[in-house]
Amino acid sequence: MMNLRLMPVLASLSLLTYGCGSVVVFDSPNSMRNIAGTIYLTNGRSYDGRLNINTEGGLNSTVKLIPNGESEAMRFPVSEVEGYKVRGDYYAMRDIRSGVILGRNTRFMKRITPADSRIHVYEYVERKTEKDRRNNDVVTYETNYLLELPNEKNREVWALNSNKFTPNFDEKMSKIVADCPSLAQKIANQEEGYFYRQVTVFKDKRVDVVMNIIDEYNKCGK
Repeated sequence: MMNLRLMPVLASLSLLTYGCGSVVVFDSPNSMRNIAGTIYLTNGRSYDGRLNINTEGGLNSTVKLIPNGESEAMRFPVSEVEGYKVRGDYYAMRDIRSGVILGRNTRFMKRITPADSRIHVYEYVERKTEKDRRNNDVVTYETNYLLELPNEKNREVWALNSNKFTPNFDEKMSKIVADCPSLAQKIANQEEGYFYRQVTVFKDKRVDVVMNIIDEYNKCGK
């Protein structure tokens, strides 16, 4: 089973430093300024430089990258961006389907499964701003986990608590991995470590089960 350490996401996620006269901010995977990284486009090209991202405009948003050694920014519509890599982590642009946000929403999220995994799990950090009793803005961060199914071509991901998987997780998930009969049977039998109920409120429990299934699915037939 893959080891996954789930760390709480707090307001301290925001990072502010100064270097070379530029403000460097990593507020969330969808809000950052002057962060060194690599951007990957849907056409297969990639560029290194300082990333500036704000996806509040959804599909109308633009990702900016200032190439190393240059001062002028390159601009890319988010629809042309496959993902980016910063600080050793890869963040993919994916379309959220149900369970987290009503309707559909395209956002960057961290991939926590290996690049060659047959099923992917993504960590999505949503930044929320609310008012306190004195009408001051209070920023919080909510973390959710989403699944990208095998051979997914539309960049869609599904929340673990969505109707894609619950209720009847055993039936729905066993069909998804039906090409690995031994694994599908464990899920159908609701064996420990291969099943969670709709009422499971602990996100880490759901993620542990899914990561366990993915680990075995990746090894199936090898």
